[in-house]
Amino acid sequence: MAGLKIRFEMDITPKITPQQYSECGLSEHLTFGSRLKAARNKAGLNQEALAQRVGSSKGYISELETNPDIRPSAELVMKLSEEVGTTVEFLMRGDGEKAPIDAAFFRSYQSLDDSTKTKLQGILKLLKDQ
Repeated sequence: MAGLKIRFEMDITPKITPQQYSECGLSEHLTFGSRLKAARNKAGLNQEALAQRVGSSKGYISELETNPDIRPSAELVMKLSEEVGTTVEFLMRGDGEKAPIDAAFFRSYQSLDDSTKTKLQGILKLLKDQ
């Protein structure tokens, strides 16, 4: 039996609970899917509502939340982040706040037409002058 090779594979990833993560100062939301689910729940959306808002299916949203091997398009990640009120950076890497309102507002602002931007700038000026 010369040349016979045996290969062993073991999952040595430590299995720790969310409570243990928080005790260590780590986020329990370590994957794209878990961060998406947390942000979706915080936004008060179910999978079906989020899917409708981003032009996807409930099944695909479920798959995104549970399958760490799925790689959504950049366009979809942007839509998802807008709808759940967080940033692309948080969904992709866990960077920053879970729901930075300023970043979400600025993204929405950028997509507005010039007339609406001018109106919002006027409103902001009025609020600052008070």
